[in-house]
Amino acid sequence: MSVRIEVDEFSPAMLRARQPAGTIFALGWVMAELFEARRRGRVTVPRPAFDPDTQLPLVDDLAADPKLVFLAAELAEYLHWFPGLTHPLRLVTAQTNKKKSAIAAENLATAEAAAAAGDAYEQAAAAAAIAETAFSETEFLAAVTALHQAILDEFADDPQRLSAYQLGLALSDLVWLPRIAAPGQESQASRPSALFGLFARPHLATVQTLLNGAGAQLPSGAATIVSRSLDNWADWIDVNSERIKTPGADIWSPDAGTVLQALRVQGWVWQSVLIANHEVSVQPGMGAWVRAASSIARAAQKMCAVILRQFWPLVLIAVAALAGLLYLVISNLSGAGQVWASLVAVAAVVGSSGWGLSSGVSQSFSGIGYDVWSAAKTDAAVWNVTWLPALTASRVERARMEQRGVAMPQIRKSLDL
Repeated sequence: MSVRIEVDEFSPAMLRARQPAGTIFALGWVMAELFEARRRGRVTVPRPAFDPDTQLPLVDDLAADPKLVFLAAELAEYLHWFPGLTHPLRLVTAQTNKKKSAIAAENLATAEAAAAAGDAYEQAAAAAAIAETAFSETEFLAAVTALHQAILDEFADDPQRLSAYQLGLALSDLVWLPRIAAPGQESQASRPSALFGLFARPHLATVQTLLNGAGAQLPSGAATIVSRSLDNWADWIDVNSERIKTPGADIWSPDAGTVLQALRVQGWVWQSVLIANHEVSVQPGMGAWVRAASSIARAAQKMCAVILRQFWPLVLIAVAALAGLLYLVISNLSGAGQVWASLVAVAAVVGSSGWGLSSGVSQSFSGIGYDVWSAAKTDAAVWNVTWLPALTASRVERARMEQRGVAMPQIRKSLDL
């Protein structure tokens, strides 16, 4: 994400000035992953499955222990911008270094066992090496908690960094807290109501406040894109709530797994946008432009309807006056020539008045043309990074989503199995 700069070369203030946008958000996201092992798993299931005999692993393919070591290295990269957090960071890396040594010892033991073919002395030495590097999950979680408190204290006088860090935690919670638990392991987070609560207006207001409060700590325009994408998800969940939970009970429906899987992928996309990951482009494609154009047309239709509802008496008076004028012309004039001449005159007067009115309206709205175009580009960028669940919808559900301005995801029936 950035080129590492030696801490000794710059003062803390200079380090903060050189820090890339998105770093603090990424720090919060990584801290959430370190605190809960489940968040270190893959967001998608590879098909065919990852084969360690024929493939080198991507980051998502790493097993639990190597993934923990990787995240600790990533954490150190983010915190090198803050020399004051060196000590609490060492408490975390002390445990992850033990994990790293244990992995190396296990690999060595495996290799020596294959070479020595059961040499008892070699096996005992390898077992002793592993025992000396024992990793303590309890001490590790305590170190992560202490580091979290130190980070909050460090950012206490910096509202933007504090908001960006908390945003990383909150967005990770929104994506990973809802889950389908095994029988006998149910909790409040393993129920559909947890998902609905995370996308309810009060909680979304909190997340969007953090997005707005992060300011320059996020890439330009990223907060707006993610905020509107969150709104799209909230509308989709509201329309499809009956497909997520069993009617009359707080129990997941058969389609819930697809919804949660899509939410995990969406979380990865949101994270990539907020750290300016070049792997995720916010430049909209043609499909995103089509969805944006549909949204703008729908908005224009609603505006016209509102104007008609507000000013319908004036419209009605104008129509009645025109009808009366036409009646008088037709009833009081004789001869087709006179009637047509009068109708042409009336049409000319009405046309000139309408042109003057439309010209005034055009001039009034010409000043907001750029804003409309900017909104269209933003809306297209939002749909370009919005990953909704690929579920077939009934006509009623399609109509409700169309009314909300939520586009149906494209489903490839031969591939989305």
